[in-house]
Amino acid sequence: MISATLRISVATTRKKSEVVRLLRSLLGPTQVETGCISCRLYQEIDDPKSVTWVEQWTTADALNRHLKSPRYRKILAALDMSDAKPDIRFDTVIETQGMRLIADARGAESPE
Repeated sequence: MISATLRISVATTRKKSEVVRLLRSLLGPTQVETGCISCRLYQEIDDPKSVTWVEQWTTADALNRHLKSPRYRKILAALDMSDAKPDIRFDTVIETQGMRLIADARGAESPE
């Protein structure tokens, strides 16, 4: 799995509204793309002028198709609206665990 995280900071409420409106319009269409596990838009609690866009993709090929798509140009437009250098990360996840990890670490039975 590959996780793409984009953090955008804007100076004004008006500009933030534009960024949020643009990214919200892309949520549904991105979520139904082949290979998209999830796509979410978050408001930063500690920094109200920032929003974070997170996508998760099944494979590098799926992510690359998305990055080359016309829709991704709109995400790039949102990045261009950032008043500070946007924080952009692509992380490859090799393993995902859940409650079993917590139970193992705490030496307890895992809830089923």
